[in-house]
Amino acid sequence: MKVEKIDFIWAAVSMIIVGVSFRRRHLPNGIIMIYVLMAAVFAYHIWKKKKSLGNGIPVFGKIVEYRTSQKLRGCFPVVRYTTEGGREYTSTYSVAERKPKYEVGEEKMICYDPEDPMSFYFVGREDEMTNDYFRFIIYGAPVALLMLFIR
Repeated sequence: MKVEKIDFIWAAVSMIIVGVSFRRRHLPNGIIMIYVLMAAVFAYHIWKKKKSLGNGIPVFGKIVEYRTSQKLRGCFPVVRYTTEGGREYTSTYSVAERKPKYEVGEEKMICYDPEDPMSFYFVGREDEMTNDYFRFIIYGAPVALLMLFIR
């Protein structure tokens, strides 16, 4: 997940909202405002990511290994592929899998970003690139709704 200027602005504004709403004894309203702001920033990220996915260039990539993460309890496929310009890349997929979906040595269709060739996704699994943003929006909604009743 790439951190952008909008993320830093969101963090600073959130801190100000917490401070002001706490000081005025309206913290539940501040939490609701932060959720709405967070949902807007994540919706922006989803829109931007889906827009960049449309620019992906399809190529075949070979699964060369899996990197495991004890922290995330998952594994990340490492894929080797050659761009249209003939440059070879080996990159790790940014989405963790509970169990390997592919065999090492297997070739799969991927799309890489021509502006950032190290960034790619598996064809047919585009939604994985934005699922985390959706989860944050959905899991934050009950907390924001709860704050409506705490006032």
